[in-house]
Amino acid sequence: MRAPLIAFFLLILISWVSSNEIFKPRQNVENPCSEHRIWRPILDRFVKVNASEELKSQVNAMAETIKDLQSQIVEKTQEIKDQSARVRVLTANIKHLRAEVKNKDKQITEINGDLLKCSPKNPQLNSSTGWLTIQKRFDGTENFDRSWRDYKDGFGNPKGEFFIGLEKIHLMTRERPHELYINLGKIDGSTGYAHYDDFRIGSEQESFELQSLGLYEGTAGDSLRLHEHQKFTTLDRDNDSYRLNCAADEYGGWWYYNCAQSMLNGKFYKEGHSRDNKTNGILWGSWHNNDWTQSLTFVEMMIRPKTL
Repeated sequence: MRAPLIAFFLLILISWVSSNEIFKPRQNVENPCSEHRIWRPILDRFVKVNASEELKSQVNAMAETIKDLQSQIVEKTQEIKDQSARVRVLTANIKHLRAEVKNKDKQITEINGDLLKCSPKNPQLNSSTGWLTIQKRFDGTENFDRSWRDYKDGFGNPKGEFFIGLEKIHLMTRERPHELYINLGKIDGSTGYAHYDDFRIGSEQESFELQSLGLYEGTAGDSLRLHEHQKFTTLDRDNDSYRLNCAADEYGGWWYYNCAQSMLNGKFYKEGHSRDNKTNGILWGSWHNNDWTQSLTFVEMMIRPKTL
């Protein structure tokens, strides 16, 4: 706006000067540069004003560019900080995962040691067939009325009565399909068995759920089927659907529902039946006509990798 006004007034001034005699050169003096000397300062001032305006415009544009670049630098600096924080988190996660892998390797080593200790001693199924004993009852020397921690880690003596531990069973059955073979014995010397071709239990986070049994085959009847998909319950961890804890009163840990069709970790009664009409013995209902006062005097649970 300022430059056009200056130009306008400059034109008026030129017209006014041209119309006045005072600025006309004398007739007898020839000086072609006299008019140039008059207009040169005015023209220089006009050029100087225009150049100043253009320079200001360029400076303002450069200032805006610098401001924009500074803003971009701030944004990129924040992005770098965010990426650095993510890298630190990922590094910590990798360190944690390495520690977990190391711990799992240790657990596998311990399991291998336990497997060597727990070779089956069943007269019908020897070690050459690959069966591993995971639970055994025959004389009542071991107490099976135990806590969640005991059933998780295992207890007893592999040379006598024992339970290998839910965590070990989970790790083995998770890695590949397993069969389950259960030998049963009564006080009168009779025996029976139950075989399942796809046995698997869940992790502790899943409460060691009995996730799969597969197909049944045997002579004792299928008294484990109703326990399939049930979580494990102990005297101090009630995961069953009954209003009370099914593992209370020396019933032992098991995959109870509401409450049991079988119960191989119940109280051992050497005489083959419970006392005071209790129903907390070692039970396999289908094999003793659902007489819950009877109690088995021999149990051996074994697993082996399934042949595919």
